[in-house]
Amino acid sequence: MTTKDLHQELLKLVAPAEVINNFDLKEITEKKDSIIILFEEKPERIPEELDGKEVIMDGFVNTISLQTFPLKDKTVYFAIRRRRWKEKGTSEKSYSNTYDLHDKGMKTTKEFGAFLKEELGLQPAEYNKLWRSLTN
Repeated sequence: MTTKDLHQELLKLVAPAEVINNFDLKEITEKKDSIIILFEEKPERIPEELDGKEVIMDGFVNTISLQTFPLKDKTVYFAIRRRRWKEKGTSEKSYSNTYDLHDKGMKTTKEFGAFLKEELGLQPAEYNKLWRSLTN
């Protein structure tokens, strides 16, 4: 098994399938109290509205930050960057893909949000406060 294959297997243990299938891992930043894992949308994920047209990338939409399960006693966030696309040679509006990565009103991965609600009855901020009190 190659190093790349090992990285991919490890990533499957940490990130939801929708993230792994549509985004590439770009960077991991470890801070004192948190770990930020940056994902960038794969360049071949061109929106359906532009299917069959010659397109160019038009930057990125705002990065979303989703909290997920902790690692190494640190809060973990997935920073997710989606691409913007437009038809080449036009000044028309840009298009981007949408993904079902989190429940409305929750800034967590779907899996982590469900865990907090169902198992602990907590919102992310409440959980973070509890987690800090247990790990400090």
